Amino acid sequence: METSSSISVFGLGYVGSVTAACLAERGCRVIGCDVQAAKVEQIQAGEAPISEPGLEELIQQQLETGRISATVDAESAVRDSEISLICVGTPSTASGGLDLRFVEAVAGEIASGIRKKEGLHSIVFRSTMLPGSTRRIATEHFGDLIESGKVDVFFYPEFLRQGSALADFRVPSLSAIGTFEPGASTESIAAVLDSETETMTLEAAELLKYACNAFHATKVSFANEIGRIGKALGIDSTSVMAQLCRDERLNISPYYLRPGTPFGGSCLPKDVSALSLQARALNVSTPTIDSLLESNRRHLESLIERVEAAGARDVLLVGLAFKAGTDDLRGSAMLELAASLLMKDYTVHIFDPDVAPRNLIGANQRFAAAKLPALETLLVSDLVAALDAPQQTLVISKPCADLEILKTELSPCHHVIDVNGWSALAEIAPSYEGLCW
Repeated sequence: METSSSISVFGLGYVGSVTAACLAERGCRVIGCDVQAAKVEQIQAGEAPISEPGLEELIQQQLETGRISATVDAESAVRDSEISLICVGTPSTASGGLDLRFVEAVAGEIASGIRKKEGLHSIVFRSTMLPGSTRRIATEHFGDLIESGKVDVFFYPEFLRQGSALADFRVPSLSAIGTFEPGASTESIAAVLDSETETMTLEAAELLKYACNAFHATKVSFANEIGRIGKALGIDSTSVMAQLCRDERLNISPYYLRPGTPFGGSCLPKDVSALSLQARALNVSTPTIDSLLESNRRHLESLIERVEAAGARDVLLVGLAFKAGTDDLRGSAMLELAASLLMKDYTVHIFDPDVAPRNLIGANQRFAAAKLPALETLLVSDLVAALDAPQQTLVISKPCADLEILKTELSPCHHVIDVNGWSALAEIAPSYEGLCW
């Protein structure tokens, strides 16, 4: 379906050539631009600059329609388009950092071209960059143009897989766009976006790309470590992982993928430790699994640091058990937090209707007694009285407090640290921060 949108795509490597061909297929008029004349000549000859199933045929089809062309002239590409997509590479430096020279160079060329034309020009960065990069580069090269309303800037992460890039573009598994200003309109680049594109900040969209890739790498590393353990034990680990993937409630799902409290309870810390020790005994290297408890400990340390940074010496913990709906204190991050704060001479009170010392039994009781001997004296049942302090930090790990009481009693002298994303807190607390947001 033909559209009136004219789009210039800078960088005709993997992302750029696929993007250019697929946008032309949508009906856009696309001008590919690259400093390498050989790539431009390949596009003009109906050849794919990279090896990707179906790409060459698609380029040939779009050449026949007249919707795709290519040039080495950046100024003419900008002049003859309303939207510019930056798809150049961001290779690693020798130290493992990010080399943004190609992005910087293209941004400078686009800025020069925009200053020689009239009307709004939209710039969409697709090159993978660390959070803050798009805003910095855009401000340096287009700052005055953004302020005058002549340019709007976006970051649109790509999720194309080699070997299935055309299918991934046509039916994306994920589509999110970062805007320069929060909530800014994306109407000017509607032709570029997929139908179900979520809007975020620039920085969030940049981090999303890295989060996805790091998660994919984590999944591969974890599966391989389970594979090595299984191999050492004579177990077919492919069958183990196949069964693991059948659980779409906890394993292959959004569950456990919300930033928040460190993990705890009677199972996860114990079992991760046992598996790690088993691997060591088998002389099997499992650095991903080995890192889990240390990562969890450091996350608890970050929570302690947030409490200390809040400044108040009086701390009220709302929620003590390791999760809602239980009185299990084994491995509870909040119990560890309470113990740490007491050692630093903080005044600590705890509100958790699920926890009653007289009802704790067995290993749960022994764990609590060892970690927090003064638990019974720290627990409070009157939330209103507990909030009566000249300056206080609340660490809220579960929604076990009456929201109406909090709404009435919270004042600027109370600083709330939300550990698990109780969204209503942000609306009622005069002073609020999330542990990870």
